[in-house]
Amino acid sequence: MRSNLASANRGISKKARFARLRVMDISEVGKPHRRMRLSNIVQGQLDVRVDPLYDYFQVPINTAVVLENLFTIAFGQMYTPPTATAFAKTLYHTNSTNPNSLDAPKKLLVKNISLVPRPDVVPDDLNALIGQYLVTFQTLGKEFWQGHGLKLPGGGGPFTSGIGWNGSGTTAAQSALGTANGWPSANNIALITDDVPEIPGYAPPPPITGVLLETNQPFGVTVDPTQTKGTIYTTANGATTKPGITGVGIIAWVYLEGIKLVAVV
Repeated sequence: MRSNLASANRGISKKARFARLRVMDISEVGKPHRRMRLSNIVQGQLDVRVDPLYDYFQVPINTAVVLENLFTIAFGQMYTPPTATAFAKTLYHTNSTNPNSLDAPKKLLVKNISLVPRPDVVPDDLNALIGQYLVTFQTLGKEFWQGHGLKLPGGGGPFTSGIGWNGSGTTAAQSALGTANGWPSANNIALITDDVPEIPGYAPPPPITGVLLETNQPFGVTVDPTQTKGTIYTTANGATTKPGITGVGIIAWVYLEGIKLVAVV
């Protein structure tokens, strides 16, 4: 009698113990020791977007130009233009959140590069930006593009439009200008992709679809105006370099454009 009672108690104890166990998810079958953690990221999937990565640099008026290392100072960090006051970068300046790399889990297939001046940059400063700056895009210690600013985006040289009028009496001469690096079209870009033709005697090479930047892969872009072996250019001095034309210095962005892969949330 006592033995039967003990067996019954053990049965109730087992039932109570098993009743407290959680129900396994189907994805845990075969690996019950690894309980899935709740997350708002869909594992194993990435969202595909046409979303560029960009960064900013600036040289104030009447200031000698300098080499700039772009994508080094990320969003929210302090940037100091030459001879100017430091400020924290906002999304106006850059959408890069990691110094010289992409934050996880992101990838970017770079298909073209653009050097974009702000439209109120005066013609003399625009000419210096695209004619004297050497632009280099590199990743993993390899150069994937190098050339002058006038080849990014369109290679067509400067484009300037505007109006001007002479002053009279106490009124100074005035102008209103808009400038661009090449013909101002959204499609005027320098592609770094190509369908590679067959070379006689060699196996067909794969097509060049772009430069893939993986998560946390180091990369960078330099804009260097110091390689001319001439006098370092100094930006226009407000309205006094050319009467009626008010300079703002050099203000520009470099865009890495292509296909971005980001987490699905």
